[in-house]
Amino acid sequence: MQSWITKFALGAVALASLSFSACKKDEVRATLTPSNSPTLTSTTNTVVLAQANATQTAATYTWTPVSSLVWANADNTYKPAITYYIQVDTKGHNFGAPVSLPAGNGPNTALTVSDLNTALTTLGVTPGTATDVEVRLNASYATNSTTVSNVLPLKVTTYKVCVPPAGSSTWSIIGPAGVDWSTDVPLTYNCDTKTFDITRTLNAGDFKFRANGAWDVNYGSNSATGGAIVANGSNITVATAGTYTIKLDLNNKVYSITK
Repeated sequence: MQSWITKFALGAVALASLSFSACKKDEVRATLTPSNSPTLTSTTNTVVLAQANATQTAATYTWTPVSSLVWANADNTYKPAITYYIQVDTKGHNFGAPVSLPAGNGPNTALTVSDLNTALTTLGVTPGTATDVEVRLNASYATNSTTVSNVLPLKVTTYKVCVPPAGSSTWSIIGPAGVDWSTDVPLTYNCDTKTFDITRTLNAGDFKFRANGAWDVNYGSNSATGGAIVANGSNITVATAGTYTIKLDLNNKVYSITK
C-alpha cells in the first residue's frame, strides 16, 4: 500500500504536468504582420538650410504605405490604425535614437527647412558643417510594432537659430522693387553680422525700409548702391531686376545691396 505521502507526491507531479501543458498551449499568441514594407524616395540627397528660408520646403519624400495587416492565431481581430513617421538619424547610428517627424497620410511628405533644422539640431549636428544623415519611413501599427522602409542618404548643412535682440522691431522692405507699396517683404536678423538681411529676386523699382509694418519708423537713402540710411529719407532705386542681398545695419545706420 502506498503511503499517503507517496500518493500526494504522485498527485503533485500530475498536477504540475497538467499546468505545464496548459501554459504551453497559452503561449501561442496572436500575431499581426504587415503585407509589405513601405518604400521611400526623395527629391534630393543634398540640402543647405538657411534660416531666411525657414518656411520653405527642404526636401519632399514620396512613399508607399503598408497595403494591409494580416492576423494569425487570433480569435478576435480588429483593424489598427497605421501612423507614419519620417525618421532622421546621423549616419552610422543605425536609427538607435532617431528624431521622428509626422509624415501624414502621404503619398508625399514635405519637410520644411525649419522642421529639418530642428530635427538635426536635436541630434547634435554641428551648424554650418555638411553632415551625412540617414532618412527612412517608419510605419507604426500597434503597441511597439513597427515596420520600416529602405534608408536614404542625405548630406545636409544646418544653421544656428538666430533671434533678434530683445525689444527689436521687425524690419522689412516695401515698394515695387519687392512687391508693391502695400506688401512688406520681411528681413531676417543675422546674429553674426548683427544686421537685418534678405536675399531674393528684386524688380526694377523703388523700396524703403520700415519697422513693424508701419510708416512710423522708416528709412530711405540718398544712394542706390549702399551707404547711409536716412529717417523718412528718399526711396532707394533698384535699376535692374535680379537677385540681390540687402543688409540693414541699424547700429551704424547704413545699408548695403549687392547683386
